[in-house]
Amino acid sequence: MNAPRTSDALAHLDEAMDALTLEGWLMPADGFVRQWTRMEEIEMTIAEELKRVDGAIGGHGKSMFALLGQEIIRAVVEIEAARRALRGEPAPGVK
Repeated sequence: MNAPRTSDALAHLDEAMDALTLEGWLMPADGFVRQWTRMEEIEMTIAEELKRVDGAIGGHGKSMFALLGQEIIRAVVEIEAARRALRGEPAPGVK
């Protein structure tokens, strides 16, 4: 039996996370562009775009786009929990 290949598993989880997330930046609250802050990948998933589509078609959170977005968020949360577990870190929200 082969030894666990944690680094391989982490690489696959990183790729999965990359596939489900977008790059997002936050502008300072005062609106002056000095330094933008990169959003955490878990906060900027492709579900955000699906929410926009749902809103544009008047789905009010009940269209297939909203439902797909909810499932994507679930997947991203679980991928992040798995990555942290493999690295020996606490799950998100656990201190």
